[in-house]
Amino acid sequence: MNTSVVKIPPITMSKLYIGNLPADTNEMILRQLFLEQNLPCTNILVKRGGYAFVDCPDQSSADKAIDKLNGFNFNGCSLLVEPSVASGKKRGYATSFPDLPMEQIGNGWMRAGTAAR
Repeated sequence: MNTSVVKIPPITMSKLYIGNLPADTNEMILRQLFLEQNLPCTNILVKRGGYAFVDCPDQSSADKAIDKLNGFNFNGCSLLVEPSVASGKKRGYATSFPDLPMEQIGNGWMRAGTAAR
C-alpha cells in the first residue's frame, strides 16, 4: 500500500487591493506608478469604481508596495493599498438564525420555531 503524501507547492504570488483610484486610471498608468516606485508587479486589473487588483511576485514585494503606496497621494487621491482577500461568501446579510425550515404565515414567511414580533 502506497501512502505517499502529495505536497502542494506554496502560493508564491500575493494579490493587493488598490482603492481610491482616480476615475481615469487604467492599467498602463497604474503599472507606471509601480515602476516609478521600483515595485515589481505582474498582473493588474483595474475595475470601474476606482479600484484595482495587482499581483505581486511574492509576499515581500506585496509588503513593500503596501508600505510605499498606502496613503500615497496619487493624482490628488490618497490610495488605499491592502492585501486582497478572497470574497468567498457575500457579507452583509448574516443573520443570527441557524438554518431552520421556513413556514408560511398569512402572506409572509417566517422561520419555523420563532415567535412573531
